[in-house]
Amino acid sequence: MYKKVNLVFGSSGLIGKSFKKVLKKDKNYIFFSKNTKNFLKYDLNKSLKNFPYKKVEKCFFFASPRILNKNLKKKIFSQEYIWLKNVIKNIDIKQIIYLSSSSVYYKKNHVIGSTKKRCEDLIIKNKKKFDNYQIWRPFNLVGSCYYPSDHFLNILFKKMFVEKKNSYSFKGNDNDMRGYSSVDEFVTIMLKYSNTKKSFLKDFGNIKLNKLNEIIKLFNIYYFKLNKKHFKFNFLSKKKNINKIKLNSKNIYSKGDTIKILKIYLKNSINDKKM
Repeated sequence: MYKKVNLVFGSSGLIGKSFKKVLKKDKNYIFFSKNTKNFLKYDLNKSLKNFPYKKVEKCFFFASPRILNKNLKKKIFSQEYIWLKNVIKNIDIKQIIYLSSSSVYYKKNHVIGSTKKRCEDLIIKNKKKFDNYQIWRPFNLVGSCYYPSDHFLNILFKKMFVEKKNSYSFKGNDNDMRGYSSVDEFVTIMLKYSNTKKSFLKDFGNIKLNKLNEIIKLFNIYYFKLNKKHFKFNFLSKKKNINKIKLNSKNIYSKGDTIKILKIYLKNSINDKKM
């Protein structure tokens, strides 16, 4: 018999924290993390032989090494595939919801994208083990506050407001375009769809794009208020890149406005750092 319980692996990351906030105090969800005391501690590198939940309704799998350059250099992102394989093998799951990434669309040997694609394929290969599966590929999610990672937005905030640098050279091109979405909006939509009994693979993102130099100009407004000078920047690539979700009837689109979302991110982050 299935326990009326839902498991969440990878609770200490951006998605996991937002997920817990949206759910509030719902006791039907049990949150696991190997790093944070705020959640039940469990290391997916270890055996699941003595794991207390062997049959569950839903499993939300957000577990992944944090996107940091030091982790990219260590080549540890393949661990995510091992963790997922271990969970699928040892836990009887009625519905699995997997957090993939838009990085699956990057070049073939992209460190993160290739692992995410392997994980997607693993779930689809084992689809008969579940009543249904749901795979999400979100584009450019933003939390309500600064979160240490090596995504462009968090690098930008770190250089300007944490390290308090006067200038910096970024990878990419200043005309690169991004559409950012609120992580809370995404999580709310993901939770809603998890209550349906359908298998799917969907992208989620914002089709309203802004250039990176426009985003830095926004950040510079707040930087100038604090420092009475502007942050200087340049980009190292001459090749323009557009990271955009495709128009497709199967995909889900954010209703947010990038600039408004980033203003909330900036205000909360600056207040959090007591700047």
